[in-house]
Amino acid sequence: MTKVIIDAAKALDITVHDHVVISRDGHVSLKGLKLI
Repeated sequence: MTKVIIDAAKALDITVHDHVVISRDGHVSLKGLKLI
């Protein structure tokens, strides 16, 4: 899903710096996990 968002953003000349997922139990940064 993140790759789809990044590809769509590139088409609009937008840079995605991070993808953060937030839940009741906490949050995770895909950049922090070095996945993007």
